[in-house]
Amino acid sequence: MSDRPILVMGICGVGKSTIAQAIAASLGASFIEADSYHSPEAVAWMAAGKPLTDDMRWGWLDRLGDAVNQTQGRAVLACSALGLAHRDRLRARTGPLDIVFLNGDRDLIAARMNARKDHYMPVSLIDSQLAALQPPDAQAEHALWISVEMTPEQIIQTAVSRLAQTEDSSTGGKTT
Repeated sequence: MSDRPILVMGICGVGKSTIAQAIAASLGASFIEADSYHSPEAVAWMAAGKPLTDDMRWGWLDRLGDAVNQTQGRAVLACSALGLAHRDRLRARTGPLDIVFLNGDRDLIAARMNARKDHYMPVSLIDSQLAALQPPDAQAEHALWISVEMTPEQIIQTAVSRLAQTEDSSTGGKTT
């Protein structure tokens, strides 16, 4: 299997952390939580319901890329990486990435966000995240699209299976 880092991405509330942790455990890889690398100012900014600007993201993305590079073995990163420029910034540090793009219906994601506890990201930021989202190209960016309408177990099984099948090629493609 490839040792290329895996980026589990999508807007807030799609389950990036849950899915990335499970993929990492399944592959014997290291999990990296992007939220842990935000500056306190950025967290406060988002907690106040304000979307980050790209200028606020660059240092964060650089810290994440460095964390991936410092990881022994394969890394699985849970990170929004909403825009192509954000993913390119990560790739500038990490090299090629396999991408698992979690996506779904806005109302479903909002309901899930309303149900979660102890997270600084308010539901009010969904629309700004959707506006900033540039979905990854399945082929050019080695991206596997997975709907969050599936259960977490189905998402994990699909992602791990497809990542294992595509050691030397793109994981590109859409699922349900």
